[in-house]
Amino acid sequence: MKRSVFALFVAFALVITTLSAVGAPPASAASTVSNSPQQLAQALVSAHNSGAFTTDPTTIYDREIVPVSQGQTLGGCAVDVRVLQVLVLVINRFGSLRVSDLQRPCIGSNLNCGPPTYSVHCVVPGEAIDFANVGGVGLNGSNAQNILLLQFLDNVVPTGTNAGQSQCRTAAGNSLNLANIDQFADSCNHQHVDFRNTDASLNPTVLGAPLPTVTASSSYVVALYNDYLSRTPSAGETKGWATQLANGAPRDGVANGFVNSDEYRLIRIAAAYQSVLGRSPDPSGPQNWLAAMHRGSITTDDIETSFYSSLEYFQQHGNNNAGFVASLYTNLLHRNAGSDEIAYWVTYINKYGTAWVVSQFWRSTETISERISAMYQRYLGRAPDPVGLNTWVGLALQIGDSGLRSALTSSDEYFARSQNRYPSS
Repeated sequence: MKRSVFALFVAFALVITTLSAVGAPPASAASTVSNSPQQLAQALVSAHNSGAFTTDPTTIYDREIVPVSQGQTLGGCAVDVRVLQVLVLVINRFGSLRVSDLQRPCIGSNLNCGPPTYSVHCVVPGEAIDFANVGGVGLNGSNAQNILLLQFLDNVVPTGTNAGQSQCRTAAGNSLNLANIDQFADSCNHQHVDFRNTDASLNPTVLGAPLPTVTASSSYVVALYNDYLSRTPSAGETKGWATQLANGAPRDGVANGFVNSDEYRLIRIAAAYQSVLGRSPDPSGPQNWLAAMHRGSITTDDIETSFYSSLEYFQQHGNNNAGFVASLYTNLLHRNAGSDEIAYWVTYINKYGTAWVVSQFWRSTETISERISAMYQRYLGRAPDPVGLNTWVGLALQIGDSGLRSALTSSDEYFARSQNRYPSS
């Protein structure tokens, strides 16, 4: 697998939310997870291999996760499926997770198992979790990351779920009103959650359909390589991505990996040189633009507008304000400008400069609609329906062109179309 794409996969493979339809905005709820303990454990093993999931002590992972991923359960080490689901969902939402306690007797610990404490970690050990670190941030029961975790979990866990550290939050002035979680006092060096008082399943919206097969995922991966990178992936590249998808990695995480890869960015840069400036890039140009993207001073979506705002483009189109404005109408709106329209924008060039005017054209509903229509044709093979077009136009300014591409190519429609375009043998 090419490093430029694979490196981004590690960072994005566990992001949240897969769109079910391209005519709707991205959902705010959690991504779906399997009901199968083995599939969930396999997803955790994949996360562990990428560095996104760790346990302290490591015997939690070795005795409670790995055997389940292989279709086995060690005696006295069973873990409630809801716990496995929560672990996967938290990794999906925050990118990484470290667990400090789960199934305490399984790892040979009897800490607080007797009077007077009778810890829930001993009474119902497979239903209690201690979160130590989420998304690279250590938890103390009350910090901002801790609050985000509990607010997230409150949307997915059943009523009667318990969470500790209530006094930690009260002392810090971060008390929470939670709908499904009952709160109690606990030590302020982690975040405890357990299901001791409820047998109910997680919120049905997070319990999704079965995970895709490697075969179906392979067709999807081949489609992404062709649509983003204009090439056919190697067998190793296809298998690597498809295996991750079959183990529970969300599609939008994979699509984001392509959108934000150096390989795709260089393609976009070269295309911008041709489409906007009408020439091939100079030798150092692409790498300079790529370095600027790495620094965060420019995004992939900014490359075209930067070229339209350049002195080179201005000089190519009359080297005057009127010619410049006329060219924007021709190149971005695909129509000729009237004399009043040209005069209007020339006034604003004199006030705010060419870059500001380019931004107004680029962010206009008319221009955005054209870009979205082109994306629909490329990725879905059809024109957008009116509802879908209006939805995406409204979101475009929030998520940018890269967000639109990722959303369309992680949709169910795109996935289904990939099966016909690139059927796996």
